[in-house]
Amino acid sequence: MGMTALACAFVAPIALRAQVLETETARQLRRGQIEIAGGYELQHSREGDEFAIPLGFEFGLTNRLGLLVEPVPYTAIRPELGDSATGLGDLEVTLSYLLKKESGRMPAFALALEDKIPTARNTLIGTGKADYTAYIISSKRLGRFDLHTNVGYTVVGSPKGQSLSNRISGAIASEFTLTPSTNLYGEVLGSTAAGGGEGLPALPGAPAAPEVSGDQFQATLGVAHAFRGARYSFGITRDNFGAIQMRPGFTLLFR
Repeated sequence: MGMTALACAFVAPIALRAQVLETETARQLRRGQIEIAGGYELQHSREGDEFAIPLGFEFGLTNRLGLLVEPVPYTAIRPELGDSATGLGDLEVTLSYLLKKESGRMPAFALALEDKIPTARNTLIGTGKADYTAYIISSKRLGRFDLHTNVGYTVVGSPKGQSLSNRISGAIASEFTLTPSTNLYGEVLGSTAAGGGEGLPALPGAPAAPEVSGDQFQATLGVAHAFRGARYSFGITRDNFGAIQMRPGFTLLFR
């Protein structure tokens, strides 16, 4: 990440918005803007540890249409029981469209379509099948708070020997402007179970691809601070399985 930030320093970044949330927002980039984000994820639970380096590249195609590309060049799974895995994660590509700008008491509304491309080659990291998700997104500013909500539906690809269910998901998030350069943020996300059928891990604690799971619920709290042309963030997440994730990250925005 240090080399990326150093390279980007020569491209004259402009004022930033914080891309620190898993929740989708209706805050679109303007036409011609490019945003680059990166992070390091460390998750610990009784079942073991997971590490990942997610990246994000967002493009303002028009003032209403945006494209987000999210590769995961490195993922490592280190369970207490069973085999470990290291390799490339899946690639997510999201196209979003601003249906209505925020006005008066009405929030901004957007639609998004996400394609999970199965670039992961290890079955402990990904299922090897594509998933497709549609989102309805809203965003509304209330004083120093910026609120966001999502409702999503995912068509889950089932690998051979498994029968996975499609998922319904929801999210609510808030960003609070503490100072002109510092934001506090929090979010809650949930989704229905996708796991089922034959071929699931039989041993307790044996890892499985993220799609092969039960009902999920997670909450995050974090802080983001703008400093010398970049926005740095740090968030802590806890899920309903007791796993704790720490995520430092950065965001850069360019014309």
